[in-house]
Amino acid sequence: MNSHLDLHIKPTQISLHSQLIPIVSFLQLLLRTSASMANLSFILGVIGNVISILLFASPIFSFVSRKTFWGVIKKKSTGDYKGEPYITTLLSTSLWTLYGIINPDGLLVMTVNGAGAILQLIYVILFLVYAPKDAKVKAAKLVCVVNVGVLGTVTAVTLFAVHKNTRLTFVGILCTALTIGMYASPLSAMVPNAVGLFLGSAQLILYVIYKNKPVSTNPSEAIEEEEEEEEGGSAHPARRGIEMNSSLGNV
Repeated sequence: MNSHLDLHIKPTQISLHSQLIPIVSFLQLLLRTSASMANLSFILGVIGNVISILLFASPIFSFVSRKTFWGVIKKKSTGDYKGEPYITTLLSTSLWTLYGIINPDGLLVMTVNGAGAILQLIYVILFLVYAPKDAKVKAAKLVCVVNVGVLGTVTAVTLFAVHKNTRLTFVGILCTALTIGMYASPLSAMVPNAVGLFLGSAQLILYVIYKNKPVSTNPSEAIEEEEEEEEGGSAHPARRGIEMNSSLGNV
C-alpha cells in the first residue's frame, strides 16, 4: 500500500516517471520467471517503495534546476509556493506509518511512508523558515492542528481506546479516506464551473424564449398587455366602455 504523493507534480517528475516505468516493467517480467510468488511479492514491494521514495524526494532532485526548494533556500523566500500540500501529505504519510507499525506484515508500508514523512517534514520546516510572515503564521497554525492535533488524537485513540483486534481496520479506514480525499481534492475546482454552466444555460434558454417578443417602452402599455394576456386576450368590459366613450367625446 502507498500513501498520497506530492500534489505539486513538476515536468521533471513526469520525466522521471516515464523513465522508471519501463525499467520496473522489465524487472517485473524478469522476476516472474526467476522467483517464487512469495519472494516476488516482497521484491516488487521493495521496488515500489524505492520508486515511491524517489517521488517523495522529487523536490530534492529538482535542486539542479532550482525550481523548488533549492530556489527557496537561495532566494530565502517561498515565492508563490503553498504549504498546505506538504502539510497534508505529512499527515497522510504519518498515518500510513502508524498503520505499518501496528500491522505485523507492514514493514514495507512503514519504511516507505516513514521515509516520506521525514522528507515532508523537511519541506514543511523549510516552508516555515522562509515563508512570508502571514503565510508562516497560517502554516504554523495548520501544522499544530493537522500534524499535532489530528495525528496525536488518532494515535491516542488507536492505542488506548480502540480494541487491539480492530486497530488495524480503524487506522486503515482513516488512511484510505484521507488518501482518497487528497486524490479527489482537485475535483473541487469543478464546483464553481458546474454552477457557472447551470447559470449560463439558464440565461441561454431565457434568451431563446424571449428574444422575438416585442419590448414596450411604455410601462403602462406593458402592464395592459400582460393583463390582456391573462384575461384571454380581451380587455375588461368596463375599461373598454370608458375607452369608447372617451373616443366618441373626442369626435
